[in-house]
Amino acid sequence: MKLLTSLFCALLASGALDTYAEEVRFPDASEQAVLVAEWFPVTTSTKQPVIIALHGCSGLRDAQGRFNTNVYRDAAYFNAEGIAYLAVDSFTLRGISSICEIPASRRPIDEQRRSEDVMAAMHWLSLQPGVDMERVAVLGRSHGAQTVLSLLDQSVRRQQPRTHQVKAAIALYPGCNKFLKQPNYQINTPLLLLVGESDDWTPAVHCVHLAQRLKQERPSTTLEFHVYPDSYHGFDSLNPPRVRAGVASTKSGTATVGGNPAAREDTYRRIFEFLSVEFSQPLHMSHELRSQLKPLKR
Repeated sequence: MKLLTSLFCALLASGALDTYAEEVRFPDASEQAVLVAEWFPVTTSTKQPVIIALHGCSGLRDAQGRFNTNVYRDAAYFNAEGIAYLAVDSFTLRGISSICEIPASRRPIDEQRRSEDVMAAMHWLSLQPGVDMERVAVLGRSHGAQTVLSLLDQSVRRQQPRTHQVKAAIALYPGCNKFLKQPNYQINTPLLLLVGESDDWTPAVHCVHLAQRLKQERPSTTLEFHVYPDSYHGFDSLNPPRVRAGVASTKSGTATVGGNPAAREDTYRRIFEFLSVEFSQPLHMSHELRSQLKPLKR
């Protein structure tokens, strides 16, 4: 797995994946703070669709301030298909490094606040030439995925009017219990929701019940839902499963995190098929990119 990660980073550094990144900053919804994001545009003769990416509770960066592997990996995959990628950092300029170790009731930032960050990002995108504001999707992992569910919540009154709407949403292994407990929780944005059957951090069962209820109460809403067997939290990761300590939301204070190669490959297949429909744009991952989803044979 380390060899695979090294190869991927080498391809990025060499320009083989033709990925360009630029740090950008814009005010948050309150206009009292500044957000930082990494912007991966594409060069195209037509307006480009965009993915807004939301990190998990560990933040967008590691202890050395480097972006995590998902940022560059996803950017390369989407850029290759003519889709721009904006990774929003909700923590760094607010002086937050991680909230995984903090109980939900004491966290300095929640999903509602981060969903407002998405709207700030949408406003920034609307000012960029060449962006197709009719084809913007949001993709979140873990706490970022919970932010996606919060963003889609039709029962919440927003502090500011929504001048722009996301076209589609993708949520990977969120905690669904909070939304399951809301009797009036509803969505009307197409959603792809993927969870791991063995997840002991954000249990899949809550998402199963939430998906069932949403489909039953509003059958017309597009909701694609899948549970991956033998898969833990972070099943799309390049790293093998391990036990992580310092998890405030589990009784043991630990959780198993790490990838499942089969689930990882299928995750991206489902994402691209989902976006092909919602963006009305045929998307076919190249053989070179698809091969990187699989572990290298030794």
